Amino acid sequence: MIRPSHLPSHPPTLAIVPKPWAWSGLAACLWAAAAQAADEAPLGQISPNFRVLGELRGRFEAFDFFQPAINPAQGVVANQNDYAFGALRARLGVAMTTPWVDGLAQGEYTGLYDLPTHAFGGPGVGPLGLGGAYYADSGKNVSSGDVHIKQAYLNFKLQPMMGLANTYFKGGRFEFSDGLEYKTGDAKFDGLKTTRISQRLIGPFDFAHATRNLDGFALNYDAPDFNVTLTATHPTQGGFNIRAEDQISHIDLAYGAITSKKGALLPDTEARLFYLYYGDNRGVQPTDNRPLADRPKLSQDALAISTVGTHALTVQKIGPGSLDGVFWGAYQFGDWGNLKQDAWAVTPEIGYQFTDVMFKPWLRAGYFRSSGDSNAQDGTHGTFFQVLPTVRLYAKFPFFNLMNIQDVFAQFSVLPTDSTKLGVDFHHLSLGDSHDLFYGGSGATSRSGSFGYFGRASGGHSSIGQLVDVTFTHNVSKYFSWSAYYAHVFGSDVARSDYALQNDANYGFLEVTASF
Repeated sequence: MIRPSHLPSHPPTLAIVPKPWAWSGLAACLWAAAAQAADEAPLGQISPNFRVLGELRGRFEAFDFFQPAINPAQGVVANQNDYAFGALRARLGVAMTTPWVDGLAQGEYTGLYDLPTHAFGGPGVGPLGLGGAYYADSGKNVSSGDVHIKQAYLNFKLQPMMGLANTYFKGGRFEFSDGLEYKTGDAKFDGLKTTRISQRLIGPFDFAHATRNLDGFALNYDAPDFNVTLTATHPTQGGFNIRAEDQISHIDLAYGAITSKKGALLPDTEARLFYLYYGDNRGVQPTDNRPLADRPKLSQDALAISTVGTHALTVQKIGPGSLDGVFWGAYQFGDWGNLKQDAWAVTPEIGYQFTDVMFKPWLRAGYFRSSGDSNAQDGTHGTFFQVLPTVRLYAKFPFFNLMNIQDVFAQFSVLPTDSTKLGVDFHHLSLGDSHDLFYGGSGATSRSGSFGYFGRASGGHSSIGQLVDVTFTHNVSKYFSWSAYYAHVFGSDVARSDYALQNDANYGFLEVTASF
C-alpha cells in the first residue's frame, strides 16, 4: 500500500563547512566514501524503527546575466551581472517508523560564499541572477550561513489508532508538493509527475539552498483507486532567504485534491481535481502593472486568491517505446488587494521515448500559456499568480516564471548509461500580454520586505527571446551523484528594453551531492 507523505529516501548531514577553494578535496573524499559505502549495509539504520538520514550538497554557480543601464529615475541603481558564488547545504535527521505513527526531525545548514554585492538592480529590473536574489532577500551578512529546523512532524496512522483504514494525519513542519499526493512506484510515471505536473503552485523549492516548508497539518485518505488530500498551513521563510526557521504567519494556505490513481479510470492514466486558497496580509506591496502609488500594502487590502484546476497524465506503450501526454490547467478568482482576480493558465505536452533503442532517446514538446493583465485601470487583475512554486522545474534558468508567459518548448534526452542522463531543452519565450510586466521570482520567501515576485517593464513588446540549455547528471552510486548545467539566452525585444547594455545571458553550475 502506498502511504502519503512518506519519509524522504535520501535526507541529510550537518558537517564542517569548507570554503569554496576546498571543494575539490571535499568531492574526492565524498567520492571515496560513497564507493566504500556502496558495498556495505544500508547507512544510517540504527534499529528497525529508527534511521539517521543525511545529505551534503555543494554547488558552484556562475552568471553572465543580462545587464541594464544604470538609471536611478527608473529604479535601476546597480548592474553587476558577471560573477560566481558557492553554496553548501547540509542536513541531518532522525526518522522513526512504528505501526501507529511515523515521524521525522531534521535540521539544515545553509552557507553562501562570495555573493555579489551589487547584483540587485533595484525595483526597475530586480535581481541580476540568483546571486542578487539571495543577497537581497537574505540580507547583506549571509556568509556565516544559517542553521534551522528543516522538518519536524508526526504522521499518525489512523487505522490502528481509530479504525479509519488508509487514513493518515500529519502535523508539524513538513514539505509539500501539489500534484505529488501519492506515487505509483513506476519510475517513469513518477518522474513525469515530479517534473511536469507537481509544484507548479506549491513546492519546497529544493533547488534553492534553503528550502520552503509548511507549518500545519495534512489529512490524507489513500485508497487503492484514489487519493484525497487536505492541508491547512502557513509557509516558512526559505528559498532566497536562507533564514528558513521563521514561519510566515501572515500567509494562509488551504489545499484540497482528489486524484484518480493510475489505471483506476483509464489504463496507465491518472487525473486530479484540486482547489488552493492563498491569503496574504503581510505589510508589503504586491507586484503588478499599476503605478507604485496605486498599490496598497497587503496589510490594508489583502490577497485572497482561490485557484481551481486539474491535471491528467498518461504513459502508453506503443511500438518500440512509450507515448506520454500531460495536461494541466487552472483558473483563479478572488481578491488581488483592492482589485478582483480573474486569471488562468493551461499547458498540453506530449512526448515519445524509444525505450527499446540504444540510449533510449526521448523527445517531448509542449506549450504553456498564462494570462496577463491587459488594462491596469479596469479594476481587475488578470495576471496568473503562481503562488509558492518550485519555479526551476519549469524554468531551469529561472530568469522567468509561469506568470504572464507563453512558452513553446522542446526537450530531448538520452541515457548513455543506466546511471547517466544528458538533456537539451529549447524554449521560445514571449509575454502573454504586452501591456503587463515580465515577471520573475518564486513566491514569498520572507515575512517582510519582499513580496516574492518582481516585474520588469515590457516596453510594449511581447518577444522575450530563446533559451537553450544542456543538463548532465551522473549517479555514481545510490549515495553519491553529480550534475552540470549550462544555459544561454538569446534576448529579443523585451530583454533589449530592460537590459540595454547586454541582452543575452549565460548561466552554469556544477553540483555534487552525497546522501544516505
